[in-house]
Amino acid sequence: MELRIAIPTDFSPAAEKAARYTLELFREVPCVFFLMHSYTPSFFRAEYLLHSPGQIGLGDFYRFRVMDKLSTLRKRLQKSADNPKHRFITHAAFNTLDAELNEMAEKESLHLIAMGTQGATGAKEVLLGTHAVMVAHKSRIPVLIIPSEAQASEVENILFPADYTASYAALPWTVLEAILRQTSARLHVLHTYTAEDESPERVAGKEALAHSLEPFKPEWHERESAGLVEAINAFAAEVPVQLLVLVRNRHTFLENLLVTPVIDQIGFHTRIPLLVLPQVSITNP
Repeated sequence: MELRIAIPTDFSPAAEKAARYTLELFREVPCVFFLMHSYTPSFFRAEYLLHSPGQIGLGDFYRFRVMDKLSTLRKRLQKSADNPKHRFITHAAFNTLDAELNEMAEKESLHLIAMGTQGATGAKEVLLGTHAVMVAHKSRIPVLIIPSEAQASEVENILFPADYTASYAALPWTVLEAILRQTSARLHVLHTYTAEDESPERVAGKEALAHSLEPFKPEWHERESAGLVEAINAFAAEVPVQLLVLVRNRHTFLENLLVTPVIDQIGFHTRIPLLVLPQVSITNP
């Protein structure tokens, strides 16, 4: 199977590092990489959006510049990776980043969006208000958020915090499966126990997750309920984690990270990539 992966870029060093990380992470996997850039330049006024003849030429000029930069990036990545399993397509569009990626996901049958994030100081600066988290919040397909410090060659332990509220049987597993097969990493499932875990819905959620992950023989870890953020931090202090897998739905940990100050409590996220899996109920509203 050939993975189809979009790699947004703003042509910054962090974006190029994220692209190289992605190529290395899937080095043994046949892939088509869509190097893409979306733009809404400040000099475009409303008359451009209304197809004013005076503005159309300016937009075309900007697009030509973008495509030229994408072509240069493609050649640089191809030369350094020199991987016959990988193909590249360049794509530029006048659109917001999240909207363009969702359109591409449907049109190009994408499996993943992989993008970088700057390693700024302080959790809010890294995750809140960034393009990466905006895309992860709205994407209909999995999103891999890659800090500039991450090294794909070091992926040995993957942590999957689970609260059993998600519809795990319907999650898009293709990308995680490819990463596990490529890296031979150990998959750790982390759960913090609460009294609600005895409910039929959560019992069914746990069974569905166990069934989905059975081929990868995950290690299961149960912790007393002290909060999932604290549990993740405590686990990462014991076991070096190189990839964190989170499920996006309206009731789980990731949603809280995106909308509440609890993100301030995470001290390790600036160096650990996040793989965000959307639920089918969200991907197909």
